[in-house]
Order: sequence, then C-alpha cells, then structure tokens
Amino acid sequence: MIVLSVLLVLCLVHPLVNGVGFRGFTFQGLEEPKPLKEYADIITEGWITQPLDHFNHRDNRTWSMRYKENSAFLKKGGPILIMIGGEWAITDGFLQTGLMYEIGAKYHGLMYYTEHRFYGESKPTKDTSTENLQYLNADQALADLAYFIETKKKEKDLEKSIVIVFGGSYAGNMAAWARLKYPHLIQGALASSAPIQAKADFYEYYEVVTKSLGTHSEKCTESVKTAFASVEELLAKQEGPDKLKSFFNLCDVPDVNSAGDLGYFLNTLAELFAGIVQYDNIENGQTKIAALCNNMTAAHLGSPLQRLAHVFSTQDKCYDVNYNNFVKKYQEISWDSPAATSIMRQWYHQTCTEYGYYQTTSSDKSIFGTLFPLDYYINLCNDLYGDYYSEETLDSRVRRTNIMYGGQLPDLHNVIFTNGDIDPWHPLSVLEDLNASSPAIVIKGSSHCRDMYSDVDTDTDDLKKARARVRDIIGKWISS
Repeated sequence: MIVLSVLLVLCLVHPLVNGVGFRGFTFQGLEEPKPLKEYADIITEGWITQPLDHFNHRDNRTWSMRYKENSAFLKKGGPILIMIGGEWAITDGFLQTGLMYEIGAKYHGLMYYTEHRFYGESKPTKDTSTENLQYLNADQALADLAYFIETKKKEKDLEKSIVIVFGGSYAGNMAAWARLKYPHLIQGALASSAPIQAKADFYEYYEVVTKSLGTHSEKCTESVKTAFASVEELLAKQEGPDKLKSFFNLCDVPDVNSAGDLGYFLNTLAELFAGIVQYDNIENGQTKIAALCNNMTAAHLGSPLQRLAHVFSTQDKCYDVNYNNFVKKYQEISWDSPAATSIMRQWYHQTCTEYGYYQTTSSDKSIFGTLFPLDYYINLCNDLYGDYYSEETLDSRVRRTNIMYGGQLPDLHNVIFTNGDIDPWHPLSVLEDLNASSPAIVIKGSSHCRDMYSDVDTDTDDLKKARARVRDIIGKWISS
C-alpha cells in the first residue's frame, strides 16, 4: 500500500534528503496548500485527549492529539467536514482553500483537520522506539478519529449533523476505512489516490513511472533505461565505482560487495524520477515530467549516464549513499532526531508492519535497473526496528491488513475513489465503481491527489470535471 502525493505547495525534496520508502523516502505526504495569512484568524488550533491504546482496558495512558478548526461558515444543522491527516504535520492550508473548503463554505459546514498519531505535534509516547511504535497503526488511528467525532458532535451540539471525511494518499485509505469501520459516525468519504490494497512487492509502481515518462516520449524512457543500465555496468567494472563517485558527486566510492549500498544508491537515483512523476503538474508552462525528460534527452549534456548525473547532482556538497550511515540516522528514536522530524522512522515502521508498498525492481517493464528487490526493503525493516522481519512475516501483516479492511473490494457505500492515471500509486486503489453510491473516478493525465485542490487555469478539463462531479455527489449527500 502505497501512496501518498500528495500535494500543494510543492515541497519535492531531493531523494537523498530523507532516504528510501513509500513515498519512497521522497514522498512528503499530502502537499499542503500554502496557508493564506488573510484568513489566518478563522483557524483555531486545539487538542483532544485520546487513549494510547483504544483496545486494552487495562491501559489507562492518554495523550493529546492536535487538530485545527474552521467554524467561520457554520450554521445550525450544517455538516461536519473532516480532512484526515496522514503521515505529515497538518497546517491551516486545507481549511482555507481546496475542495473540502469550497464544499464546507457552500453548505455552511464545520471544518476540521485532524493530525495522525505519531506525526507532526501529535506525539503519544516519549520517543519512537520500536516498543512505542506498536501503537502506530491504522486500527488505533481510526479509533482516534471516531473518538474525535463523537466528542465534537456532543461539544458543538451537532448530534444530528452529517459527517463527511476527506483524505489523500495514505489518509485516503483512512477516509475509506473510517467509513467502513464507523458508518454510524461517518456518512460519506472522499478517498483520493488511496492505495487501499496492501502489497509487499509493489513492482507496479515503477511500471507506472516508466509508462508516465513514456507519455512524454519513448526517447525519454529509452534514455533513462540506458542510463541505469550504464550505472549497473560500471558497478561491475574494476574502475567503474570510482567513475560513478566522480559522475554523481558521491562522498565515497560505492561498495560493490554491499547489497545495501547498491540498493540504496540505485533506489535514490530512481526516486528522483518517481517523485517528479508522482507530483507532476504544470510549472513554467510545462509539466514536471516534460522538464525532466527534456534534460534526459538533451544530447548536449552528453551520454544518457551523464544526463542522469546532471539531473541528480544539484548541490555543491557530496551525496552520502552509504547504507550503514543511512540506517544509523533512522535508528535514532528521539523526537528531535532527523529520523522522527522527517517522519520516515514512523512511516517506514507502518510499511514494515501493515502495508509493504515496497517499490521494487522486480518487473521487467521497469527501466530502473535490478538492484532494489524486495529483500532490500525487508533487510531495512530488520536493521531499523529489530531482527524479526522476514518475507513470511511481511506477507502475514499485509494479509492481515487486507482481511481487516477489504483490500480493493471493501463493502462500502457513499465513498468516492479518485485517481490520476499518471500517479504511480493508482494500481493499488479502486479503479472501477464498487456500486452506484461508491464510484471510481479515474482522471486522465492527473497525478497524486490533484483533485483535492481548488481549480487553477493550468488544470486539465478532465481534472476540473472530476472535482465538479465530487462536489455534486457530496452536495447530494449533505442535502439528502
């Protein structure tokens, strides 16, 4: 299961800033619209006490969950609209603009943005040790949401108000699953770019990245494929690793005897392309995919390998692609450590214990080499959280998630599934209508979670029509 792009001030970070994963480690969660200062006074921040463990009556420990509220448009009997936070820190943005905000303003709703446990400022435990991360999972987070809704309906005297939840990427899963598990509290949901099918070896991810690059030109995919093949060829030659160190401005020569080093290096290169495709939109008159492909097909930049080095090397200091250094960084358990502040220690633990979502090179339809297979990711689970992970363990956890939540065939009503066909996560979502009240909207030429934002001039007609359809469906839910 996969994710999440989420989506709107584009904070696309270079792959090496964060590491590897859903995302890979490039995924920044749902991109937040830039908060608007002129509307800052209509947003309030609050905290609600939650049980640490909703399912153990002998454990009375609690913690404070953060949320944000916009009640500026609320009228008696209006709906409650909730943007569900995922693996990121919430901001004011989605309470000031975007699809949910527009619906809330039109129908005089009370709007919330809830923060997921273990992300942002919502810190249930003293650190992110493996022992404490046992409380980070979908079951507990969905119960947090249920408690939040029950509490706020009573507090605001809105017991009869309809509740609609919105979520993008992993939070899109949460939106669909919240409707599934708590239908008495939630009457409808929008699940945008939601990879609700857990899958250990998610090789389809890079198949879609390959296909999406090909929408620009076959020459682009051929150049990328040649460049990655050249990297692997140099790794097999005596002087090759030294040349790669020079080409890519690496801090050290890649260790060809370390599967971890090779996997980390190639995965880092591949995530550069994955991030561009996942968050594709129009900037400066062209798509990000087009800009990237223009560089990868530019003969004046040299060979395909040299073009790859050109688009990768964007800083003066060297890049550290040493696997052991990477692991050491993300083993840190302090909330102040880069491991936690980047959220990747928390998120990767969820992939190890619930979802998989590992974007591997297992498919011959991928153009990104062969050096980060499923074993690479399973070994990373062991190295970060303890020596108890195996392919069998991962498969059992993935199976459990799909049994609990229904995979791609959940028994749902009043849930809208939206996906862009360029988005690498869409193979794990719902792409055909589940029933008359749970439609699947596939948006041609759109990327990760783009439908959750307000219309802009550069949006395609298909994207604008998808948003209009969502507004119409949810409007009927509210008015019925």
